Amino acid sequence: MGAVLDAQGVVGAKISRLAREFQELSFRLSGMVNADPEQVLADINTDAAELRRLCEAT
Repeated sequence: MGAVLDAQGVVGAKISRLAREFQELSFRLSGMVNADPEQVLADINTDAAELRRLCEAT
């Protein structure tokens, strides 16, 4: 979570979103939430690609 504290703007928001998505994935994989983990994985892949693009642009 240290990266979130140092990041700003859209990059910081994207890192925060990814952190929440990984937490959601953990809940789903542990059985705490009865839902398909593939849904979260698709969001993670999309957001990770967007974060990569944002970081390469700077």
